[in-house]
Amino acid sequence: MVYTANQEECATSIVIDGSIKKERLTEEASFVGYFKIKCYPKSYYAGTTARIDWHDVIAKNIRFMCAGTISTLDIKDIEIDRTMDHIKILLRDGTIISTIKEDTSGEHGVSSF
Repeated sequence: MVYTANQEECATSIVIDGSIKKERLTEEASFVGYFKIKCYPKSYYAGTTARIDWHDVIAKNIRFMCAGTISTLDIKDIEIDRTMDHIKILLRDGTIISTIKEDTSGEHGVSSF
């Protein structure tokens, strides 16, 4: 679901296609591949791939790579578990993209960022 700063709600989808590499003897892992958010066109630019790094069980950073540049685009904060079942993304404009509705309680929908 997508929740805007104006309290609007709509559905979206996320295309995830890539692989997760786990580091031996640590909690660290990384994902490299496509992470395309239907309602967020910047994630769909031709040739854009994403890298998500886990230093523990919840990822706190994502970087998009396209044509030799690396950017977080308009993403302010993320929380993604290693199975990628629980995804919460906060954009700089206050929009929240989340797989769990409870993630949007509080001011502008932000509860635990």
